[in-house]
Amino acid sequence: MNVRLAQTYSPEVPHKAGNRRSAASPDVWRGGRLRSPERLLVLLACGQAEVERLQQAWLGQAIDVLYCADLALALARIGQSRPDMVVVGDAGGVLGPVDFLVALRQVDTSTPVIVGLDDARPQLGAEALAAGSTAVVRRPFSPEAVLRLMDSSTTGEGAFRVRPMPIELGRLRVDGAATRIWVDGAESLIPAMEFLLLRYLAERHGEIVTREELVSAGWGAGARVPSNSLNVHLARIRRRFPADAGEDWIRPVRRIGYQLIVPPKVVFAEHAATGS
Repeated sequence: MNVRLAQTYSPEVPHKAGNRRSAASPDVWRGGRLRSPERLLVLLACGQAEVERLQQAWLGQAIDVLYCADLALALARIGQSRPDMVVVGDAGGVLGPVDFLVALRQVDTSTPVIVGLDDARPQLGAEALAAGSTAVVRRPFSPEAVLRLMDSSTTGEGAFRVRPMPIELGRLRVDGAATRIWVDGAESLIPAMEFLLLRYLAERHGEIVTREELVSAGWGAGARVPSNSLNVHLARIRRRFPADAGEDWIRPVRRIGYQLIVPPKVVFAEHAATGS
């Protein structure tokens, strides 16, 4: 994903009221709710489908989301809720992204604003940066790229920090913030040790991982554990996966270690017999 950051921005009208929180600031009322400085309040000025996709990807992150599909209304929401960041996507209304930025920067020069750029308006990037956008990124938005921009916009001890993102492997989804997995869409919580081992394998999907690596991932570097402990935990993980024609999702590699390979779902089509 291409990301363009504004180098400098010097509005003609001075900023009236900043909205950035320091890391040491106490919990405050923002967006109609009491909020901790460790959580980020993000206003998504996007269409509903884009909002739902980003929210789903950010499950488990310390992010509270406000949603507004009209940029004129978004200006009012920013004044009321003082979000930590604004993401402008496929929002509608009478204002376009550049007009929205010009109006916002008359009264607010500090709130970071990310503007989505699509192929229909390639010139929007330069126009948005000139109008005061913090960054311009390609749409559809990459949830990971937007998270990195959120992380870079907050500084100080105790401030918002990005948590590991879920790993998507087709039929298998491994959470990044909770000991939770989805297999063929079915959600389940698993013990912490199983999660650590599976997460390590999922991060290296298709690669051969040594037993020593897995022991370090689960028990810590240099840990001395019974020889069968790893086998027991891997066997428990295997039982969470369906048996597809005898395929083993976690395959042993003789004298080396293991390899996680998530197979595609096999669909057996039923052919109706037809007479001639």
